[in-house]
Amino acid sequence: MPGYNRAELTAELTVVTSAEAEKSPREQIEAAQQAASDSGLAHEAGPGSTVLAGGRSEVLDATLKVIEASLDAGAYVVQVKVEAEGDAARFHRKS
Repeated sequence: MPGYNRAELTAELTVVTSAEAEKSPREQIEAAQQAASDSGLAHEAGPGSTVLAGGRSEVLDATLKVIEASLDAGAYVVQVKVEAEGDAARFHRKS
């Protein structure tokens, strides 16, 4: 089982490019992939999508950076799916 399947939090981001943006669709996707790579949390990259996995704060921070990079490059939409590991200690805080 790959390590990211056991991460506290995973975020899958899919970039929907805009043909009307100043930057090409390829550049829009590359901007997202570069931001994901810079985080050190990227585990997969497919056509227009990437998966970040790690601790809650790190994944959420990196997710925001990927979204910002994508939109700054002219992407039309960034779809995000976030999943928490069910037995992660941080998600069972007492009020």
